[in-house]
Amino acid sequence: MKKTVTIGSEEKGDCLVSVSERKGLEIEITATVPDLVERGIRAVVERTARTLGLKTGGIAVEDKGALDHILSARVEAAVREMFPSVTAWRPTVEWQQSARDRLRRTRLYAPGNNSRLLAGIELHGADCVLLDLEDSVPVAEKLSARILIKHLLAKIVFPEVWVRINPLSTYGSADLDEVMLGQPHGICLPKAESAGDVQALAQLLSRLEGEMGIEKGRTFIMPIIETGKGVLHAEEIAAADPRVVIIAFGAEDYTRDVGARRTRDALLFPRSRLVAASAAARIQASDTVYADIDDEDGLAEETRHIRDLGFVGKGAINPRQIRAIHEAFSPSGEEIAHATKIIAAAEEAAARGIGAIAIGGKMIDQPVLERARRTLRIAAEVKEEWQ
Repeated sequence: MKKTVTIGSEEKGDCLVSVSERKGLEIEITATVPDLVERGIRAVVERTARTLGLKTGGIAVEDKGALDHILSARVEAAVREMFPSVTAWRPTVEWQQSARDRLRRTRLYAPGNNSRLLAGIELHGADCVLLDLEDSVPVAEKLSARILIKHLLAKIVFPEVWVRINPLSTYGSADLDEVMLGQPHGICLPKAESAGDVQALAQLLSRLEGEMGIEKGRTFIMPIIETGKGVLHAEEIAAADPRVVIIAFGAEDYTRDVGARRTRDALLFPRSRLVAASAAARIQASDTVYADIDDEDGLAEETRHIRDLGFVGKGAINPRQIRAIHEAFSPSGEEIAHATKIIAAAEEAAARGIGAIAIGGKMIDQPVLERARRTLRIAAEVKEEWQ
């Protein structure tokens, strides 16, 4: 057994928690303003220890302004790493269903091990928040990141929240065992390459939902397609399971896998294939992230391009990117006016028993009418968002 385990960081908004063996339960707290915060910190530590059934052990906390749920997560992670037999905390979560076809213009990534970046992540206005356990989290921090995400899910109300687990061939199953206790709306499966990958995840989710006593099938799946093999199997991945409501593209891994440079031409084929696959499965498609957070013009241009290809959303790695992406995916006043005119003309024609209609010399057929309805539906959702 390790002599001491330390979890957390010295960053503002976090804490360092060290756990060691003791005959009784001993708690030591170091804070910049102990008279103001020590009592509250001690209460959180004692409550967490009691919840975990810990009766012996030394817990030393060096506080850097951590919120209660961050502190509790750090204590649980340190205790469980020090004493592996301790059972995970199972929160009581008031879960709210998310619609299959809800507005998903942005999915905002946040590393699951960074309490500073996670603080207030739900307040930036992204349509979806994606808490990451894969690429952004070092192997040594996987356990503490899982626990931190679980506590965040139990405490914060998100419009929609996803967790990107590691591949099932590595740490994915362990990720699920922990984060599903917090009941996210969905799970992102990285590097999906076949229907079997998705179906394996769906089976694990069904088992965990059954063990938790919740409705089976309610946790969504977002496969992320990031390899040449995944792109070629996009259609089967998109239709692999009813839990799949959206597929996402990962350009960085894709270009590395196929040996391409990240250019518009190089990405046209995989992007088009993903859009076609999502359309065939009647689900959504979301584009890759834009790496340069300072290039707002480039982001806006790329987002307009992928919107025209048929994507409904795009990944964001910084809250500053949300506005440009939302603007590109939100109908303009001119588009709303034109769509309204098309719907009105169609309704008038139907009332008069006229089959064919035209506006400005252009025939209005069923696909045009459906596009107009979709434009007005998105405009209504965007309007409701700001009310």
